[in-house]
Amino acid sequence: MKVSRATRAQLAREASRIRAEQQRHGAAVPAIYDQITRDLPVSPLEAWRLAYGWSRRHVVEAVVEVYRSDGLAPPGLTTAMLCRWEHGQTRPGPEYLYALAHVYGIPPTRLGVPLPVRGPGWYGHPIPHPRQEHHMPPEYPELTAVADSIRLHGTEAGDLAERALEFYTRRYSDFPPRVLATEVARCRSLLMDHTGAGTHRVMGWMSALLGNLAHHTADPAGAFIHLGTAARVGEQVGDPHLTSWALGAQSMVTMASHRPMEALELAEQAAHHASTPLRAAQITAWCRLRPLSTIGDVEALTSHVTRARRDMDRSEDEPGRFGFDRAEFELHLAEAFLLHDPALAAQHAQTSASLKRSGSPGWAAAMTVHARAQASQRQAEDAVALGESVLDMVPSKSLRTTTHRRLRSLVDDLGGHPSGGSLADRVSLLN
Repeated sequence: MKVSRATRAQLAREASRIRAEQQRHGAAVPAIYDQITRDLPVSPLEAWRLAYGWSRRHVVEAVVEVYRSDGLAPPGLTTAMLCRWEHGQTRPGPEYLYALAHVYGIPPTRLGVPLPVRGPGWYGHPIPHPRQEHHMPPEYPELTAVADSIRLHGTEAGDLAERALEFYTRRYSDFPPRVLATEVARCRSLLMDHTGAGTHRVMGWMSALLGNLAHHTADPAGAFIHLGTAARVGEQVGDPHLTSWALGAQSMVTMASHRPMEALELAEQAAHHASTPLRAAQITAWCRLRPLSTIGDVEALTSHVTRARRDMDRSEDEPGRFGFDRAEFELHLAEAFLLHDPALAAQHAQTSASLKRSGSPGWAAAMTVHARAQASQRQAEDAVALGESVLDMVPSKSLRTTTHRRLRSLVDDLGGHPSGGSLADRVSLLN
């Protein structure tokens, strides 16, 4: 029976509602998938995509990355082909099945499509028996091994939760954001049955990490859900740092959606839980400076910069994804001053970049802001050179979408200047 386009759209909306409801209760992707398949007449192949909240284009791009990471030419997969597979009009071959299983982080036997009983499988890899649950060889074995170890420990895994979180935060910049997000979500789901307060707190921080990763992969809806969960867990377990951090991150996501007044309201909530000078400096830099700059309240901006400097000077840098340091502080100062004092913005951006490892995501962010400051001062050739250096130094799959946005803003700042043609072409190819 053919289903109308309107019905398909309604099913997608209902799946989105189920996903949001399940995530509010801390459900992992497999649980969301189970609920979608129970409630909606959709195929397993479509249910996995809906459980992640991904578009078909996102899945196609992810499959292309799987091929490239395996040293293969990009496949000819299109969103129309994926649509036909999901609706049962045609079946994907074994190579595509293994790629899709890799993207969704599941065994190919869970995709709802029969596997051939013989044949070479994924470019020579033997096809597993339907009852076996083999994954494709991981691209980042040191990353996937963390959740695998949690799974092996079973009921005693709670003791390793803190160490798993430490690994994810310490190595945050070493993996493409989507890859890391998949593994953090897998690890968190394996900890769901552990009820200790310590494990619950760790899962809250993992939710915060997933919110940050969603922000870095242009998924604001997912970011709000994960960060909202983290803030609630922080209040439940009495961890003001988690609550403050999650609310502050929500403020930044809100500002990225061009809602400065709402961002400032969230900043006030986050500041209420900021219990140390370093946390206060962090919340001010994260949540107040750019909104105040955007609405043109220079007096308040200057006042908060002075207060944040005072708090920062009273503190010691705290490294890590959930910490705050001078490099990040200088980056936020640079972005705050872009509109009002680009020369000062350039100075802060230079300072930030000098404190980061060349080629790291933080370095890329600072260099791109520096380039924008140069463009604002009509130094187009210098701005282009800085932008090109970012694209030369950082692999495209490791560039965060926040840096994508900065690079696109840089192209806009250049206003079609002749020297920026090559940069504009390269930026246009970023996904």
